Order: sequence, then structure tokens, then C-alpha cells
Amino acid sequence: MDSGQLSASQLPLSARVSAPDTVETPAVGGDLTWRATTKDDISALFELVRAAGAVDHPRVLVMMDELEEDFASADFDPVVDSVIAFDPSGRAVAYATSTLQSSQETIVEVSLAGAVHPDRRGEGIGTSLIRWQEQRGMQHLAGSDKHLPGWLAGGAEENATATVRLFHRNGFESLRWWYELERNLTQPIPDISLDPDVRIEMYSPQWSEPTRLAHNDAFRDHWGSQPVLRPDWEAGDRLSTTRPDLSFLAVARDDAGQDRVVAYVLSEVNEEEWPAHGYSFGYINSVGVVREWRGRNLARALLTHTMRAFADKGLERAILDVDAESPSGAVALYEGLGFSTVNRSISLVKQF
Repeated sequence: MDSGQLSASQLPLSARVSAPDTVETPAVGGDLTWRATTKDDISALFELVRAAGAVDHPRVLVMMDELEEDFASADFDPVVDSVIAFDPSGRAVAYATSTLQSSQETIVEVSLAGAVHPDRRGEGIGTSLIRWQEQRGMQHLAGSDKHLPGWLAGGAEENATATVRLFHRNGFESLRWWYELERNLTQPIPDISLDPDVRIEMYSPQWSEPTRLAHNDAFRDHWGSQPVLRPDWEAGDRLSTTRPDLSFLAVARDDAGQDRVVAYVLSEVNEEEWPAHGYSFGYINSVGVVREWRGRNLARALLTHTMRAFADKGLERAILDVDAESPSGAVALYEGLGFSTVNRSISLVKQF
């Protein structure tokens, strides 16, 4: 069968995606200076994303070290994968990135991020940014010989209606919803018996790689999930909000007598976010159970253990995010433990 007879899904992305030879830097905003972002811009970028976030996701704060880790990532080349705009005062007022994710087991994904300062909205800057992102993203996809779906993927809180509309106007679809769930820790926390074949360990550097492997196994059947590569996992461990002392693992012995992480709960605490919520809380960043260990109450046992640890630290609530259609039945699991939905966000994707 020649290439002319192949269906679109059988062709490599390079044969399915057309991309411009060059991506023009946006020129909208007569007083703005546009260029690629550099590491020296991180402080100005931090001020911009905090100002934009106060409108678009007021309960979630981007931290300085998150931006620093983004710039250190091997996936991100700011010279070609970013643009930033400054006003005459030197204030950053807009930026965008379009980054090809190197982990590509079932999807070739280009991750889109960006912001426009609230003072400069309504001038067409957001439209100009998303067009730049798409053109750069198409270059990424057109350079791939993988026989996989290609995604340009962004996201927004459901309440950020202007952002959602902007994506929709440019051909992106709302493909998946995510629930933010919350649990009041002053309410009774049930006792869940731990499987006798496992023990609980606190997360620490020695468990970093075994936990990454467990995570990749646990999430390999989840929508859009790609394996987390070791440098990216270790970057997450370095973040200031990461709390190993509030993160717990279920560890079992394998047939060779070696310890294996078979389930985990990883947590963060960001005290800067407490005022916007009106209470103290810990954030449960990730919960996973390797597939052959599902159905043994490991997630419930670790979650209740974690909630007690939160309460012992004086935290008032636990918060987490979950795929609304999680194949592991996670929504029902969390609701059964007293969590309830307080917010929703959307994955906005253009597929190739």
C-alpha cells in the first residue's frame, strides 16, 4: 500500500501536518516590544503570571521556582518556543510558550501556556498569542515522524470564560473536564485497614525513582497521560511546595524479595494560597495504584493516612484535582471519603 492509500491515522505526523517555514513574532500593541523570553526575564514573567492569575485562577499561584524549573527543562528552548512583550515602562504584559513534550508513548503533545496582563486585555493580544502558539506548535508536530495522534493542548479554569472562548474561536475543543475536590478535615476520617502485604513509608529521595515507576504504571491507562521522565520527576521533587513529610507510599516485597512501591499519595503545601481560600490546606498532587494492585483498598488507606497527617499539622482541609472520567473510578473513591467538588477546569485541545 503506498502512502496515497494510507488513512490519515496511519501516516506519520510529518505527512499529516503542514507548518509555516517561519513563525512571525506578534506585532500587536503599538507600544509593545516583542522578543523571545530569556532566563533574565523570569522575575518580570513572575509578576505577569501572578497578575493574570489573580483573574484567571485566583486560588492557584504560580511560584518562582516553577518558572525556574520550566526554563531549566530540556524540552523548552526559549529562543524558539517563547515570546514575551514589554510595555514602555519595562513591565511584561504578555507571553506565550509552545513546547514539545519529549515523552511520546501514545501522543505527540505540544503544551501551550501564556498570559495577558489584565490591563492589556481586549486589544487582540490574546488572539495574536494563540496564533503564534499554533504556528510554532505545527512546526513541532510537522517535524515528527511518529505514527501517533498530535495534540496542541492548553487548559483553563471553567470560570475563565474569556480564555475558554479564545481557544474555541481558534478551533480548540473542550475535550476533558477536571474536578477540584475539597475535604474538611474537622469531619471524622474513617479507619481503613491496610493490606497486610504492604507497609507505609514516608516519601524520601531513596523512593523517588521507585515512585516514578509506580506512577507511570498507575497512569498508563489514563486519558492523555504520558510517562514522566526522570528529570521531570526530580524537578517536581525540588519545588519549594513539595512536602515529603506529608507524602506516603505503600511498599510491598516482589517475588525477588525487593521492595516495590505499589501505591502512593504525594502532597504539597503552599501557604501563600491560603488567604485566597480562607483556610489552611494541603494539596494532594497525585494518587496512584499500580494496576495489578488495584481493588485492595490501597488508595483509600493511603488517603486517610495522609488526611490524618494533614490534620496533625493543623491543616484545615485537603484539596485535590481529578479527571472527571478517570478509568480507575477515582471520583467515586474521593466522594466516598467525604470530598466534594468546588471548581472545574477544562483541557482545550486541537487534534491532528
